[in-house]
Amino acid sequence: MRMPSFLRYSLLSLWLALSLSSCVQEYLPAVISDDNNYLVVDGFINGNGVTSVSLTRSLQLAAKGTYPPETRAVVFIESASNQRYALKEATPGVYTSPTQVLPANQNYRLYIRTATGREYASDFTPLKTTPAIDAFGGRPQAGGLQFYISAHDDQSQTRYYRWQYEETWEFTSAFRSTVVYVNNRVVPRTDNIYNCWRTEKSTSLNTTSTVRLSQDAVRDYRLLFIPATAGRLRSKYSILVRQYGMSQAEFDYWEAVKKNTENIGTLFDPLPSQIQGNVHCLSDAQEPVLGFVGASTVVERRIFIDRIDLPNDWPTNLDGYENCIGLDTFPSMRWKGLTLQEYFASPEERIPVSVNGPFYTSQSPACVDCRLRGTTTKPSFWP
Repeated sequence: MRMPSFLRYSLLSLWLALSLSSCVQEYLPAVISDDNNYLVVDGFINGNGVTSVSLTRSLQLAAKGTYPPETRAVVFIESASNQRYALKEATPGVYTSPTQVLPANQNYRLYIRTATGREYASDFTPLKTTPAIDAFGGRPQAGGLQFYISAHDDQSQTRYYRWQYEETWEFTSAFRSTVVYVNNRVVPRTDNIYNCWRTEKSTSLNTTSTVRLSQDAVRDYRLLFIPATAGRLRSKYSILVRQYGMSQAEFDYWEAVKKNTENIGTLFDPLPSQIQGNVHCLSDAQEPVLGFVGASTVVERRIFIDRIDLPNDWPTNLDGYENCIGLDTFPSMRWKGLTLQEYFASPEERIPVSVNGPFYTSQSPACVDCRLRGTTTKPSFWP
């Protein structure tokens, strides 16, 4: 009896699938397993303030954990006229200068000598004078708050702009704890774990160029959009923006970084490319170094926004405490076989909130202790 064609094809497909599955092997390209330990330089030369540079070492792509800091290095800012400005190691791998004003119209570079004696330096680059910020603010739009920034240079010497920002907002935990369990007793609380502040730095790359424009002017660059439901708009919010002028080489570097990190994922996105910075190893010209060190002055502006300044019909802000509903109540003597001491013996599980007659109320630290999400130290710039 002849086997039907559809059955022959089905059996053939099954055989191929089994054969191929038995030959599948994990593919580990050399780039993942190579023991690369390249120097990573993160920072820029600040012409009118504190220069801060982070030195770390790269890890394998498959490695986990933080990047190891490059400690005990000697770091200088060098001018083309042989002036040197020292940076000191403030924290492991982070080197900072005093507040200083560098002479304008000169070229500068960063020089590094590691504890092992290897020398590195960035290319000399002109110190760019960053123009003032013309306007910066947030405008309510459908669904949220859009921040815009504008700047211009009458001398047309800037042409390339970059921005970074820091967000800070005030918030409270879901419940205010007025008592604390100490030495087997519930006593009035004297510390604050209800009012907190949180600060986050921008992680996006914000750059633009006016080279193709008749004027060196940026109008209403869309810096940041915050959804109307964002918890950081629930009370008082502040944003500090920093503006930098750049050289064309630095702009091209950050554009390449942006394309490699933000625009990958569709058929028409650019393919990943090797990003060449301007830092080189003087001890070995073949050793790769990661990073770009530019030089510019910095202009910054801070603004505050209160919830009352935003539309009343915006939805409720989601602050992360939405699941903190209700309080547990514990009689002063015994409850579910537990004594008061046993009930509050593990502060990582429950924190007393209040006393109501012969009863105590409590909740989890995630709902009571705002320090798990921020700090109780009020920022020096906060009104």
